[in-house]
Amino acid sequence: MKYIRMLSLPLTVCVLAACSNGNNSNEITIDARPALELSYTAAPVDLSGISAQYAEDVRYGEAQRNVFDIYLPDCDEPTPLVIYIHGGGFTGGDKSGATSNATAIREFLQDCVAYATINYTLLKVPSAAQGVSSIVAQGGVLTSLEDTARALQFMRYHYSSLNIDSENVALYGVSAGAGASLWLGTHSDMADPDNEDPVLRESTRVKAVGALATQATYDLLVWETVLLPITESLEGVLGGTDIPTVAQAVGATNYLLTFLGVDSIDAIYTPDNEAYRANVDMLAMMDSGDAPIYVHNYKTGFDDLLNMFLHHGLHALAVKQRADEVGLESVAYSEEPAYPLTDPSGEGLTSFLLRHIQ
Repeated sequence: MKYIRMLSLPLTVCVLAACSNGNNSNEITIDARPALELSYTAAPVDLSGISAQYAEDVRYGEAQRNVFDIYLPDCDEPTPLVIYIHGGGFTGGDKSGATSNATAIREFLQDCVAYATINYTLLKVPSAAQGVSSIVAQGGVLTSLEDTARALQFMRYHYSSLNIDSENVALYGVSAGAGASLWLGTHSDMADPDNEDPVLRESTRVKAVGALATQATYDLLVWETVLLPITESLEGVLGGTDIPTVAQAVGATNYLLTFLGVDSIDAIYTPDNEAYRANVDMLAMMDSGDAPIYVHNYKTGFDDLLNMFLHHGLHALAVKQRADEVGLESVAYSEEPAYPLTDPSGEGLTSFLLRHIQ
């Protein structure tokens, strides 16, 4: 089962002596989780008179970058929540990039939807001169992805302090943030009901996912199939179509190794890394019970091969084809002239997310 509703951790007390005689009708449930202390400051975007509060650098974990910012609209009832995950190839970027989404932020707040933007642990790709000794300890892309899951769980755990409706949460992001959103949207529920950390008992399932300039899967070996139409046309330049060869051709071998958490190409093909790759293969994990997906990839060019491989419309096409195959709702766009995708609804991202959480 992919969805487990994790409610608060209640304390149940008995009124007078009712419980002593087996009568539980007078039990009162009290939410025992601690209040989240928030320090409000001026919002970094113009809210155009919308009544909302803004808190920044709220800590959700122990790692240095385990912090988030959040806009909380002044609404009487608990509000849905949209979480933005920044891009940067899992090696750069920052939650402050959400300020470029000012129009969407205002629209969400106006509709009584809270808006959060998170940081997560970044990978450090060693140069060729530095060697590969530091790679394995970083844990690969799962380190970053698991941070995003914890951020979601933390906000759910503190739903009362944040006045959010923990049932109605959506995610979206750009590039790496798009892939992270897609990963959370397709992964089975990571709630661990018996974990000593109450945050990790919360569900990681969401109502909708938005992926802009996304990658289709983080099992990078599957990209050989996803991107074959373009790598095949460039085989003479690249030297082959398999992903290790393509990575070498664009100077990204250490990035490939760091991403998958291994220190050699041979290690990618071991049973351990096969299991690792299965845990980040969004296409394989996707099924009809997952969050509906909005995907939009933009035009790329042959002047920047690495960017083209990371963000090509073929990724959006692969997501759309897989969603259709498993019977999952999706709205998909690709601006690649050779591989165009247009949804007949013409629906935009903000409308899509709001439709699923309100």
